Amino acid sequence: MFKNLEWKKYTRSQIISMNAVLCAMVLLFVAIPIQIGPLSLAVIPIIAIIISAEVLGWLNGMITGLFFGLVSLVGHFIRPIVLSFAFYNPLVSVFPRILIGLFAYLTVKGLPKLFPKMPLLLANAFGAAIGVLTNTVGVLGFTLLFYYGRELGSGGSAIGWEWLTGTILTNSILELVVCTVVTPPVVLAVNKTLALTAVRKKSRPEQAVPSFPADKESSDNDGEI
Repeated sequence: MFKNLEWKKYTRSQIISMNAVLCAMVLLFVAIPIQIGPLSLAVIPIIAIIISAEVLGWLNGMITGLFFGLVSLVGHFIRPIVLSFAFYNPLVSVFPRILIGLFAYLTVKGLPKLFPKMPLLLANAFGAAIGVLTNTVGVLGFTLLFYYGRELGSGGSAIGWEWLTGTILTNSILELVVCTVVTPPVVLAVNKTLALTAVRKKSRPEQAVPSFPADKESSDNDGEI
C-alpha cells in the first residue's frame, strides 16, 4: 500500500489542528441535522472528509470517514429516525464513509496524470463529486440490498426503487451539487494557508543563544594556589 506522503508536508501541530476542525464539522452534523425526508443531508461531514483526503492524504481521509461513520452509527441509536434500522448496520453507516476519502484522493491524484493540463480546481471538483457518489452508492446500495421491501413507519411506503429514486432526487443531487461547488475552493484555500504558515515558521530567525564573556578575574587567577 502506498504511503500517506501528505503528512510529511505539514507539522504535527498543523495536522492536529486540521483534524480538530474536521471532527468538529462532523459532530456539527449530528448536533444540527438537516432533515430532508427520511434521511439527513450529509453535506457538512462529506465536505470534511473530502477536505481531509485532498489536503492531508488518503489515510487521513479514511480516518475522518471512519469517525463520521461511527458518529452516524451512534447518532442513530441516540436519536432514531424512520430509517435508523438500516444505519444500525455498519455496512450502511460506516463502511461507505471510510471509502469517501480514498476515492476522492485517488481521483484528485489520478486525473492530473491522465490529463496534465487539467486545472487543480477542476481535479478537486471531480474528487469531491466522486466522494459524494461513493457515499450515495454505498449507503443507498447497501440499504436497498439488505432491507428491500421493508416498510418505513406506518405511512405505507417501503424501501424499494421508488424510495431510491425519491432519495436521489431530494438528497443525493443536492449533496453532489453543494459538495462539488463548495469543496474545491475551500481545499485550495486550506492548502495555501497551511503552506504560508509553514513558510513563516521556516523564515523565523532562530533566537541566538546569549554568550557571556569569561570572568576576567577568574582567568587571571588561573594557576594560583
